[in-house]
Amino acid sequence: MNLAIKDQFKGLLNTGENAFKRLHEKGSYNPKDLQTEKAYQDLINQTYDVFNFAITDNGMPETMRTALQSDAFLFGGLKTHAQLFEASKLLLDDKGNLKPFAQLSNEFDKLNSTYNRNYLNAEYEFAVGSSQMAAKWNEFSDNDRYELQYRTAGDNRVRDEHAALNNITLPKSDPFWSSYTPPNGWNCRCTTVEVLKDKYEGDGYLKDSEKAIKKGEAATSQIGKDGKNRLEIFRFNPGADKVLFPPAYPYGKVAGAKAAEEALKKKIENPKPLETTADVSNYFSEFAKNNPEYFERGFKEIKLTSQKGVNGFTDMNGTIALKKDVLNSIKDGLNTIKRGEKTTFKQEEAFSTLHHEMWHNANKPGNVGLSKDGTKVMELANEFVARNTLGDFMKKLGGNLEHSELTTNRTNTSYNTMVRNYDQLIAFAKADKTKVLEDVKKGLIDKKYVEQMDVLANAIKKHSYYDIEEKTARGFIAATLKDKIKETDYNNLLEYNKKLFKAKGG
Repeated sequence: MNLAIKDQFKGLLNTGENAFKRLHEKGSYNPKDLQTEKAYQDLINQTYDVFNFAITDNGMPETMRTALQSDAFLFGGLKTHAQLFEASKLLLDDKGNLKPFAQLSNEFDKLNSTYNRNYLNAEYEFAVGSSQMAAKWNEFSDNDRYELQYRTAGDNRVRDEHAALNNITLPKSDPFWSSYTPPNGWNCRCTTVEVLKDKYEGDGYLKDSEKAIKKGEAATSQIGKDGKNRLEIFRFNPGADKVLFPPAYPYGKVAGAKAAEEALKKKIENPKPLETTADVSNYFSEFAKNNPEYFERGFKEIKLTSQKGVNGFTDMNGTIALKKDVLNSIKDGLNTIKRGEKTTFKQEEAFSTLHHEMWHNANKPGNVGLSKDGTKVMELANEFVARNTLGDFMKKLGGNLEHSELTTNRTNTSYNTMVRNYDQLIAFAKADKTKVLEDVKKGLIDKKYVEQMDVLANAIKKHSYYDIEEKTARGFIAATLKDKIKETDYNNLLEYNKKLFKAKGG
C-alpha cells in the first residue's frame, strides 16, 4: 500500500469523527440527511476516493470505469449510512434524552475504527482485486482458441477452499465464471488468466464445468448459526457485472438502506463536482491515461499561474499552467459536462486554451530554442491544429462543441489573425483543408519546431488546386507573421499576387 492511499486512510478516520460529532449535534439520523449534511457527504466522498484509487490504477474503457466508480460511490454511501445508523442507536438514554458527547466518545471511536480502519482495509484490498479482474475481463478474448484459468497466489496463505479451484480451465462463456471469478472472499488474492485452449490438458487441469461449479459452491459456502450462507455474496463477476463489490453486500441490508440508496443514486446521477485545481489536475491525469497521444513525455500536473500577458503556458514535459479565470472556466465546463448540460462559450474558450497547450505536449522531438519568427510559425501550426480538432477534444471530454465559431475565430489568443490568414491562404489556393490539417497535424507531432514552416508550406503546395512553388507558399506564410497585417490587407496581398497561383498543367 503506497503513501498516498495510507494518507487517505488516516484522513478518513478524522472525517468519520467529524460525521459522528455532527450526528450528535443533530441528535437523530435520517437517511435523507446524506443529501444535505456536509459532514456525511465528506465521509461518503472520501470513502469513495479510497476505492476510486483502486479503480484508476487499472487501465479500462471509460464505460467500465464509470460503472465501477458508480458502484464504489454507492457502496461508500451505504457504508456511511450503516455506521451512522448504528451510531444513532447510541444517542439516547433510557429516558429518551440525548447523552452527552463525552459519554458517547469511546463508543463512537470504536465504531469509527471498526468501519474506517478494520473494515476499510479488507474492502480496499477487495476493491483492488475486483478492479483488476474487471479490467482483465474486458481484455479476455472471445476467440474459442482461448480459455480462462483460475489461479491462486500459490503460497501457504491460500485457503483450502480456494486451492481446490486452482487450475480450473474453462471457456470464457462457461457459467462457472458468472459466479466464481475472483475475488471470492475478503482478502482473496486469486486471479484468472487467459490461456491457449490446447496448452493445458491432463489431470492437473479441471475442464469439467459441473465439477468446477460444485467446487465453486464449496469455496463460497459457510453456513452461520442462522442457517444463512455467509459467503454466497461473493458469487459474482466484477467484469461481466460491471460492479466493484458483491451486489448483496451487508451494508445494503441495514435498516433504512433503501431510502439511503435512493438518496445516493440521485448523487450518482449528479456526481461529485470538481472544486479545486487539484481536482482538475487529477481529472486530466486520468484523461491522459486514456489519451496518451496528447502527452509524449507523460502528464504531470495542471497548475495556476499569475504570469501577465498569457492565458497559459506549458513546459512541454507534462506541466500546464493556466490563469485563474481560465482554470475556473475549465472546472465549470467539466462540471457542466458531468451534469449532461451544454457548455457555454466562455467554458469552451477556456477548453480551447488548454487544448492548445496540450498539443504542445504532443510534439515528439521536444522543445528547442527558436527565433521570434520561428516561435510564431510554431504557434501558427499548433493553433491551426488545436482549433480544427477542438470538436474531437470536446467529445473526448464527454461533451460536444456548442460554439463552432471557435474553430475559425478564437479572439482570446494573440495567434488568431495568423491562423485566420492561413485559413485564407488555404481557401485562396483551393487546397483541401482536411488534407492540409492531416499533414500539419502529423508534422506538428513528428517534426522539430524549426521545421514547421516546411510543414505548413508543403501542406499548401501538396493539396492546392494550383501549381504553387514552395517558396511562394513560404512567402505567404511569412506574411501572416507580421504583427500589424490585417485580414483585409492579407486578402489584398493574395489578390495582388494571384498570378503566382497557376493552374496545374498550365
